[in-house]
Amino acid sequence: MMRRLKNFIKSERGDAIIAIPFTILIALILFLVAVSIYQYSTIKTNMKTAANEVLQLVKVENGADSSTRAKFNDLLTKMGMDPSLVTFQATPKLVQRGDQVEIVATREYNVFALKAIRVDYSVQIKVKTVGLAHKYIRDGGD
Repeated sequence: MMRRLKNFIKSERGDAIIAIPFTILIALILFLVAVSIYQYSTIKTNMKTAANEVLQLVKVENGADSSTRAKFNDLLTKMGMDPSLVTFQATPKLVQRGDQVEIVATREYNVFALKAIRVDYSVQIKVKTVGLAHKYIRDGGD
């Protein structure tokens, strides 16, 4: 009886019972991390694209107003994002030609991989674009 027990302990037949579940667990964790990184980069890229497009409008109009925010929201919606989750800040109208105009867009991103272990952790995604105003504004009317 003791000899059988010692032979069973020395044999490696039961390794697969433990190794396969741990391998699957590690693969799932790596998959969730990859999905989280992909989501983060996609959101940041979409926000950067929308901010760059709207920056061209802000540069021509020498600043931003409510129509600029509406254009930004429209671009985000076309990219499949919810504009209510994004905070938008821009240089207000009117600035002089050659002055700096900027757009800052921020959004909170809840890390998807950590939701699997019931951890609620969020990271702030911040995008900033800067340019120069195009139009010269004359004093005293025209």
